[in-house]
Amino acid sequence: MVVIKPPPPAPWAQAAEFFQLRVVEETLVVAFRRPRCVLSWAIVNGGMRTHASHIVNRHVDERTANHDPGKTLRQSARTLGIKGTFVGMMTGADVRRFSMAKAVHDELAAYAIATAGCSNLATAGEPGAYVERRPAKVKVGTINLIVLVNYGFTDEGMIEAVAIATEAKVRAVQELELRSVATGQPATGTGTDCIALAVGHHRHYSFCGKHTKWGELIGRACFESVRGALRSALARGTSKSAKSSRLLETTLSGK
Repeated sequence: MVVIKPPPPAPWAQAAEFFQLRVVEETLVVAFRRPRCVLSWAIVNGGMRTHASHIVNRHVDERTANHDPGKTLRQSARTLGIKGTFVGMMTGADVRRFSMAKAVHDELAAYAIATAGCSNLATAGEPGAYVERRPAKVKVGTINLIVLVNYGFTDEGMIEAVAIATEAKVRAVQELELRSVATGQPATGTGTDCIALAVGHHRHYSFCGKHTKWGELIGRACFESVRGALRSALARGTSKSAKSSRLLETTLSGK
């Protein structure tokens, strides 16, 4: 079963078996009832964190994003009273319009929470100008995906789960026929996407490929949540670049 939660009109809180989700002003916060192992490439506390108490997804504009992302996220966490190790991401999307999906099988449960912007659409392998440690402006418009499962995974299981989440994101982007802003090729995401995976404490599953039940659940939840977030962004017309990519698609197809 997959359940899509429509975005709420105001900050709210939702409780699941092992986490609480709330939106406070410009920040989406996932709080764990007990610290979790989180794998991500987030701006703050990316990599493998074994005792993360929160995952934070903060809305920013271009000016804020190019100032000091880490400092901005840490200030937000302090303002919200977050204590302990948190994993922090940024997005230009309206975090109040997140899309959440849940997929279950017996006692196994996978949740996915996505926010999406389309102004930064890109495809893997296209030319890139940014070189780390050299000054550069960061574009806003990101697909951020938080994946939560109720049992533990080994390190290799977590890596495979992130790969499945990434494939699901690409499937959602390509189902909507979105194209790279720079090249017009089919997009595989945006230039600044981030995924954070949080796992539970028991059993420690080792496999999460497409033939496994965990691969199915994570893939379904991630696909539905990203598709919902992208549809919301496109429907609201928040991205001129997204509209341009649609026009470009029409031109290339000869319609």
